[in-house]
Amino acid sequence: RKLHVHRPIARCLGAALTNKVTVGAEQLTADRTDGDQLFQIAQQVPGFDVIDTSSYNLQSTKTAWDAFSGVTQRWIHLSSAAVYKETPGRCPAEGDPIGGAAIWADYGFEKAAADAFLTDQAEQLPVTIFRPPYLYGPGNDNDRESFIWARCLQRRPVVIPKNGETRIQFLHAEDLADIMVHASASAARGAQVFNVASEERVSLREWVNLVATAAGFADPGILARDQADDYMPRQYFPFRDYPCCVDVQFLMKSFEWRPRHGLFDGFRQTFETQDIQHLASKPLDSETEKTILARIQSCDLTHL
Repeated sequence: RKLHVHRPIARCLGAALTNKVTVGAEQLTADRTDGDQLFQIAQQVPGFDVIDTSSYNLQSTKTAWDAFSGVTQRWIHLSSAAVYKETPGRCPAEGDPIGGAAIWADYGFEKAAADAFLTDQAEQLPVTIFRPPYLYGPGNDNDRESFIWARCLQRRPVVIPKNGETRIQFLHAEDLADIMVHASASAARGAQVFNVASEERVSLREWVNLVATAAGFADPGILARDQADDYMPRQYFPFRDYPCCVDVQFLMKSFEWRPRHGLFDGFRQTFETQDIQHLASKPLDSETEKTILARIQSCDLTHL
């Protein structure tokens, strides 16, 4: 993975969410797995904050820390809600155990290991960690909304896992950038960990409806119920059938900051940046969906 180092007026170092360079910034690029390359860059950009948005494991974080911790003033790290262990029936708060729920496999475990390492270093350097749930918005490189829009444009239904009631939560990419800038301007002290998200939580079926209607389409959702039990949800849907949400009360009490983007307007804004022709002609790998839809139709006919 590449590390993009920006040399802007704010003197802030970070791994970019996209390859778009901010006006007034100079982008320096290095292989973030190569400690020597990172160290060379560190000598070129003194007096900065690290904002690391692209570390997915402990080793990647350690390599960056070794290169930059001696010359930076604070460390801001993008983590994930996936670091939390299971918290049945509620959204996790910052004090809950980390290590990753089983559903997230190595991703949650590795992200949690990076968090633990950074908090252990906080006596040496102030560390701020942000843990969002799902991200969305223009420029997000893990786009899920286009899954819905491609099917809407091609007049295909969207199969939703089970009864569609699993709750999920989001943060707009611009709000993520905003809170990081806000944090960099705030007093730095010790280890600070914050969940960050819009306070809106929606079910999977509500999410499908919101994404579609924000772009001017009818709701394409069809519930799988028990007709897809032999498939993993990710084989026919963009999300796991597992709650992904966080308790954001600590952040709201700690900062005079609120997300600017509501879900409906944020999805509409994101749709306006899409290549509609590409989505309308995009091949859909939908054999699994077809099988499930045929089962649903057969079940409906049986109950007529």
